Amino acid sequence: MPPTTTRRGFLGLVGASILVAGCAEKQTASKGTAVAADKLKSLVPTRVPFEIPGLRPDLPGGEFVAPGFLTRPATMAQAVTTKPLTSGKEVTAMTPLWGTVPPGLGSNSYYDIVNERLGGVVRFNISDGNTYGQKLSTLLASGDVPDMVCVPQWELIKIAHFTEAANKLFADLSPYLAGDKAKEFPLLANYDTAAWQYSVFGGLLQGIPWQNDPFPFATFVRQDILKDLGLEQPRSGDDLLALGKAITDAKKKRWAFGGGMEQEMQRAFGAPREWRKKADGTLEYKYETAEWAASIEFMTKLFAGGWVHPDIVANKDADNKGIFGSGQMVVYRDGLGSWHENLGRFQPDNPKFDQQIVAPYPATPGGKVIMWRNEPASMFAFIKKGLGDARTRELLALANWTSAPFGTQEYELVFNGVEGKHYTVEDGKIKQTALGRKEVAPTYMFLSGRPNANEKSQYEGLVQALYDWETQAAKLLENDPFVGIRVETPSKMAGLVTPTEDKMQEIFRGKRPVSEWPKIVKEWQEQGGNEAREFYMKVARENGRL
Repeated sequence: MPPTTTRRGFLGLVGASILVAGCAEKQTASKGTAVAADKLKSLVPTRVPFEIPGLRPDLPGGEFVAPGFLTRPATMAQAVTTKPLTSGKEVTAMTPLWGTVPPGLGSNSYYDIVNERLGGVVRFNISDGNTYGQKLSTLLASGDVPDMVCVPQWELIKIAHFTEAANKLFADLSPYLAGDKAKEFPLLANYDTAAWQYSVFGGLLQGIPWQNDPFPFATFVRQDILKDLGLEQPRSGDDLLALGKAITDAKKKRWAFGGGMEQEMQRAFGAPREWRKKADGTLEYKYETAEWAASIEFMTKLFAGGWVHPDIVANKDADNKGIFGSGQMVVYRDGLGSWHENLGRFQPDNPKFDQQIVAPYPATPGGKVIMWRNEPASMFAFIKKGLGDARTRELLALANWTSAPFGTQEYELVFNGVEGKHYTVEDGKIKQTALGRKEVAPTYMFLSGRPNANEKSQYEGLVQALYDWETQAAKLLENDPFVGIRVETPSKMAGLVTPTEDKMQEIFRGKRPVSEWPKIVKEWQEQGGNEAREFYMKVARENGRL
């Protein structure tokens, strides 16, 4: 990676998806193409920062560190003065949720108030975030999509032919947002250019991006339970093995680990997030590395020891958050946003609930520590194709409204509801009411993204602790060979992710021997991995990365 290439200084080239014929036909694949940066520039908005008068962070942000706000602003600016929904038509939207589904329209004052501010009704179809990918696949296959659909990046890359489906089902947004056209939607123009460039699919700007944290996840612990047991946070994978034995007590319904720890161990052992450049100038995929194989062997020890919660053993998609909140599981991997989400969900009923983040650690003491680097966007909101110019602009206006950043009235309403009803402010900090906990769930926030801010000051010590963790983690980010290049996952490769990793999960659970992993990797290579490597190497060579 050239030293001047950064997350915010995104160079931006798009590799076209490889489209594969149906199973009944002879499978052929395009070699893929790359679209130059000047082409992308003509597709995406020109960035115009949205300034909020008087709003200054207490902890200055950096390229990979979100600005921190230790206190809540005394007043919030109004970012949008007109109601975005004007047609009188109801908006349908499909979004994920990791938590309890709130009461629906007609039984939820939060929905009533937000919809009144919007000038129309948004009707959400909320699906379990743990199984959201399955719902998306079914929806895309049906061809019948709602007005707006939220698609997480980590699910998108598992869906074969996603770009083909997106081009067929969702609107091209460039006619409304490219270049200076985005001035009509100033809060969308406020996003990083990199996030917009990552929203191009098959040469079309189709996604409204959720501007990403650079860090995909971290290990979290129930610090209150560790303290009661006299145990320290892990500093290596070896410490995790010791914690597994020390924490787990099935008679007391307490297990050490939840789901997702395999990703932390892949990182801890030093496996790449996706591709890695070898000494001979070729690329190897994460599945092919010795570090990935070592992480598999490590994970089998966690499962064989009986240290993984039985719900996770039985179902890899089980609700980690609920188990963690109940205290039946003490250590798990999650996105950074889970920290404040879990505190808000569990602390009101259990004041002792103390979730804390663990510093990045290696597999063995003294080993090298890396952090995987996220893509510039982690989720996308898509608008249905064929709705007409007026309706498409109306939905973009809705996304613009929900994109309001921290420090605005719109942000405050979307994330917290109404003061005095869904929350109160005590000593400058928000305190959610019982009604707020019942009604205010992440919904409208999934209709767009917004620039990141570390601002959950209502949770004691969180802003500073998260800022410190990000500052440390930023120094450990790996040099991915494709940072700054927009490569859409080839469809054949995307279709191999779930079956390959399902077999890996079976190894964890003792249903397959560890010795089968090389065979599984060979199958991956033969069924599309080697073909994908040729495509990625071509893109890398064209851009001076090999």
